[in-house]
Amino acid sequence: MNGTLCSGPDGTAHIFVGRGHFRIAADDLRTLLAGGRVVPVTMEERETAADGTVTGRTAIVGHAAMNVFERSVKVFTVSGHFIVPLVSVQRVVRGEAASAPLFPMIPEGCP
Repeated sequence: MNGTLCSGPDGTAHIFVGRGHFRIAADDLRTLLAGGRVVPVTMEERETAADGTVTGRTAIVGHAAMNVFERSVKVFTVSGHFIVPLVSVQRVVRGEAASAPLFPMIPEGCP
């Protein structure tokens, strides 16, 4: 299963994998790209109560990190593990590209 990395209007990176929608906050994205530090990948969880009220919370469901040679970004989520070239991430963040593909680290069909 492949994914897509897109930039949001507020500088947030949005990651779409299947039906999942994950995010990396703008501040965390700067920390990842400038400092090479591991940052959280979050997801908005919404629940509807019996009386119809909707509550939401942000949950950490993975993390993103630079690889050893700082040429790509690895994204680990509950939906899978992916890798994207650093150049592609930088182009999406700067607005030069609309999106970038995420490639699965473990091919489909492998245990």
